[in-house]
Amino acid sequence: MFLLIAHFDLDPDRAGTSDRAGALVGARPEAVRLLGDQPQTRSLRWARSTEDAGRWVLVAEFDTAADFRRAQSPFPVRAALIPWLATARSSAAFEVVASADAGGWSAPEVIVDRPGR
Repeated sequence: MFLLIAHFDLDPDRAGTSDRAGALVGARPEAVRLLGDQPQTRSLRWARSTEDAGRWVLVAEFDTAADFRRAQSPFPVRAALIPWLATARSSAAFEVVASADAGGWSAPEVIVDRPGR
């Protein structure tokens, strides 16, 4: 399993309404919608910090590294996602090496045995 995690610093005042949080959620970036609509995207979360209204995080989950790449390959997704991710404070892909779901632990087989090579 692979995760895309990206951290963003957004100005909550740019929403321009009295319900700034609602406006930001409703105006989620097109890149979030496009990536979330891809059949290879297992799950996607676009979340706001509870301590700082300007801090946001994108977490998208994919079954395989190939699914991660395929989800980003359609031109409309690439055209929206790549420039948007470039504005992130940080973004990276991660391979899950342990997880717990509903109280059950698992350790998936590691695919990338030497990251960065």
